[in-house]
Amino acid sequence: MKTAHLDRLFTSLMLALGLYVTVSAFNYGLYRDAVPGPGFFPAIAGLLMTVLSAAILVRDLSGRLRISGEIGLPVIGGIAGVTAAIVAFVYLTPLTGMAVAAGLAMAVIGYLTEESDRKGGRFPLKLIGLSIGTVAACHVLFGMIIRVPLITGPFGF
Repeated sequence: MKTAHLDRLFTSLMLALGLYVTVSAFNYGLYRDAVPGPGFFPAIAGLLMTVLSAAILVRDLSGRLRISGEIGLPVIGGIAGVTAAIVAFVYLTPLTGMAVAAGLAMAVIGYLTEESDRKGGRFPLKLIGLSIGTVAACHVLFGMIIRVPLITGPFGF
């Protein structure tokens, strides 16, 4: 598939998603009692997605900076693998807990997105250590300090 076509399609989808998120955020309310409401941050994220997607689409359609080339099968396989890891995270979280599912997803995505010539040696061990450390830090910060209710699994985290 041509990169320019895929770029145009993806940018159009992100533009539509940004508009949807922005409009939906207003239904939740931007402010409550002079503090940011539940729709405040989604509205900002939606507006940013909309503006940036529109800028990319205008850049492409004006011909000022058009992406060329094609996407090879290894790249498409990597995209499919990352997508599968995210879907697996969503389905594994209620079964294993957020920490285990996130750690697995991070390790798989990190491995799939690393350049093939750097995957050897100690890379897998470093990746697993970084995934465990990040999950542990997030669990302490969000679960213990801020006290955000996290989905826990059979291991208690």
